[in-house]
Amino acid sequence: MDWIRLTKSGKDLTGLKGRLIEVTEEELKTHNTKDDCWICIRGFVYNVSPYMEYHPGGEDELMRAAGSDGTDLFDQVHRWVNYESMLKECLVGRMAMKPSVPKDCCEERRVLNGMLPKSQVTDALPREGPSSPSYDWFQTDSAVTIVIYTKQKNISLDSVTVDLQDDSLRAEAAVKDHSYLIHIGLSHEVQENFSVRVVENVGKIEIVLQKREKLSWKCLGHPLERHHSFIPKKDAGLSYRKCQLVSKEDVTHDTKLFCVMLPPSTHLQVPIGQHVYLKLNVTGTEIVKPYTPVSDSLFPEFKERTPPSNKYIYFLIKIYPSGLLTPELDRLQIGS
Repeated sequence: MDWIRLTKSGKDLTGLKGRLIEVTEEELKTHNTKDDCWICIRGFVYNVSPYMEYHPGGEDELMRAAGSDGTDLFDQVHRWVNYESMLKECLVGRMAMKPSVPKDCCEERRVLNGMLPKSQVTDALPREGPSSPSYDWFQTDSAVTIVIYTKQKNISLDSVTVDLQDDSLRAEAAVKDHSYLIHIGLSHEVQENFSVRVVENVGKIEIVLQKREKLSWKCLGHPLERHHSFIPKKDAGLSYRKCQLVSKEDVTHDTKLFCVMLPPSTHLQVPIGQHVYLKLNVTGTEIVKPYTPVSDSLFPEFKERTPPSNKYIYFLIKIYPSGLLTPELDRLQIGS
């Protein structure tokens, strides 16, 4: 509360009297003392000297990142903290882009130091419909972070779908009645597990990929079909994933609770009241039907038998003996 009162006092906490500047790596390195400490987090530079005595981890922890990029250290300790809000009065500016380099086989719109030049953002995006999202990327020794700026407040985790498969990344963000798609063949291998974070009050989405090797990426990768497109949802089409049946429980004499597990490399949270499509091959014919998932909190006695995870989706389905799909669902074995 003392820190909040200080940030609202009107005192100049940056030393720049309200100006925002571009900070070069050389300049950042010079601000490395307790009384003059600048730290870069995700491409933004903050003067954290006023925050020293308020930091729960103490001055020594902050000084570990003094005059340098502290993103990796921040993510290791408390990546869930909303530092944008806590340090907004300490914002010095953004890291300056490095000089341009010749284009190669990688991503057509080159991203330098995690920044997209404004001219590229403006020229590449469609003109009609809602304000079009944009994206940046940056890296540390161990991770690559892709940041989507939706330009819409109150974006939630269930607005984002991410799939990582065969070294390609497909991320879709729902923005009102449109979908923004990032579809990239990554330039290097990443681990199967990744994390997705949303900063709701600024409409920012962060996808953090873990590198398999500590290499410096020259580019994010090469664009795939519909990369960087912003289209009406009705034109986005369907995307299927191979899921596994984890459990099947009797609720009544003809109704069962099915629990399916998403692939480990998928982030998908279905909003309440929305539906997904189930597709099953029945005697050589693909049968597709929409179903609305139910909350696992409705059946606590069944939930206890399934390890807690956001990878599970529950369906309450009535089995019709003469139906095309439900008898086949009922015949599925656990693990199918």
